[in-house]
Amino acid sequence: MAGFRQASPRQRKSPAPAEVPRSTFYYLPVSDEIRSWDLYVTGVGQESYAAGDPYPEAGHPSLYNFEWRTGRVLPEYAMILILGGKGEFELRNQPRTECTAGDVLLVSPGQWHRYRPSAATGWSELWLCAGGEYLHRLRSRRLMFGHGSVALGARFHDTRRLIAEILDFVRNHPNVNSPLLTARLLAVVALISEAGGGETLEQAGPAAADSHVVDAIEFIWHNSHRPIQTKDVARAVKLEPRTLERRFAACHPRAVHEEIEESRYLRARRLLIESTLPIKEIAYSTGFGEPKRMIELFRRRDAKTPGEFRLGAAK
Repeated sequence: MAGFRQASPRQRKSPAPAEVPRSTFYYLPVSDEIRSWDLYVTGVGQESYAAGDPYPEAGHPSLYNFEWRTGRVLPEYAMILILGGKGEFELRNQPRTECTAGDVLLVSPGQWHRYRPSAATGWSELWLCAGGEYLHRLRSRRLMFGHGSVALGARFHDTRRLIAEILDFVRNHPNVNSPLLTARLLAVVALISEAGGGETLEQAGPAAADSHVVDAIEFIWHNSHRPIQTKDVARAVKLEPRTLERRFAACHPRAVHEEIEESRYLRARRLLIESTLPIKEIAYSTGFGEPKRMIELFRRRDAKTPGEFRLGAAK
């Protein structure tokens, strides 16, 4: 897959401490070859906000930008390390929690979330976005992404150093998604997993209480580029389709077929924003099959065709 357009880094002056002198973020090219890796970086950034600053800073691609009022859903994993200050973090069906320096906020694909610094203190952060089968396996085995946040404790400084090294590499090689990044990402994941103690998803809240639903969501987000249907998801988690539908209705905001659609929609949005691939190719590579199905969904969700959405995102 070729033709990815790397987002320009955004920078601004900030009253943050010297170790975080400015805000910079990069979204990396992700080709078909890279997607075949078990683990890869999709984005990295460093941001600092003084007390009362608007959050988040403008300039992120629309797929990643969000408002506190509406929150956000991502098609990939995100790890947000709080360096200083404090704020609040919320996942759907989980209580809002306070987060502070030394905490890492963890977000999974398809998981509604929102977070922001305290207006009284602001905060500074380092963050990573990542994908790959390795992270899906960790989550399905309850080794990571079971809690919304993890206090790193003694692992904070090593985690911070590794993410800063990833950022430095990307800053110097903005169009290169290298195995060197994956090696450092793997070390970051190991530190966070150790700090979290491999605690179970069942402890994370009502939406995660049904392990069959968790496993089904993982299957959907890893396989929605294929022509899967509800019956395929049910087969993967060893349930009857009607039983799986009832379990989704009990603890998840979307039905099974809606979760499949959400995954395809967000992946298509990302490709429309970050690549120059033809609409037809995006439709096939994200699981829609016929472009007509993708066009109908975008008209329903955005009141635009995919081509119109791409033009608007480029402005």
